[in-house]
Amino acid sequence: MSVTGISRPVRAADFECLQVPELKGWQQWRARMVDRIKRAAIAQLHRSQGGEALLLRMYLVGEEATECALMDEWSQHAPPWLQQQIQQHLSDEQHHAKAFAQALRERGFVVPVERGQTEPDRLSQSKISRWKKLSQRYAAQFKQGLLVPVYVTGLCAEQMALRVLSRHCAVIGSQHGMYPLLARVLSDEKRHVQLCQDTLQKLVAAEEIPALKRLLAEVRAIDASFGISGAVAMYAAGIYFRVFSTANTASTTA
Repeated sequence: MSVTGISRPVRAADFECLQVPELKGWQQWRARMVDRIKRAAIAQLHRSQGGEALLLRMYLVGEEATECALMDEWSQHAPPWLQQQIQQHLSDEQHHAKAFAQALRERGFVVPVERGQTEPDRLSQSKISRWKKLSQRYAAQFKQGLLVPVYVTGLCAEQMALRVLSRHCAVIGSQHGMYPLLARVLSDEKRHVQLCQDTLQKLVAAEEIPALKRLLAEVRAIDASFGISGAVAMYAAGIYFRVFSTANTASTTA
């Protein structure tokens, strides 16, 4: 709000903050280390059937967690123009979940359905919990209330999904059997990122841009803080499944 009490129009430059920021210094070094470790972890996990199943389960649980978020109470209070968009997004995530579940079945693995099996890992749960608390804290700073923090978190989660799927596709290459599924989901996630960005440009007023920038910075900082621990956990899981698979092979041939 200007000193005259009249809101200035929103400029396109105001929303450059919605793009993935260019990292520098320590943040850039950390991101590079996370990427290198996760690339090695993906390659390691693909060396065993159990490792590949773990990757598919991780994606499946992630899609189901997004489904739950889209069906949460906040979505029921969204304006009519947004309700239709939410339903389409929900439909996409449900299709993704079915596709990952089918990929597990095709490889002879049981699809997780029991409570505990269908929840994100503890690191992811901790990150989601911190994001939710942050959303509640920032809700009062926007005219649209909780809708804005939820969409900011959703944008950052979708941008993270782009990063994860792009990395995975690059590691396994287009000839791998899992590539078509990942590439299809990646294409949808690119569309979801654009939808989140477009939605936030409609929801956020000019005078709310500073609060939006602060919120984005905090959401991204939370995400980045789990990067190295998550990468190391993935790599350790890859070693475990590879050793476990080798031990099983040795015992059956003994």
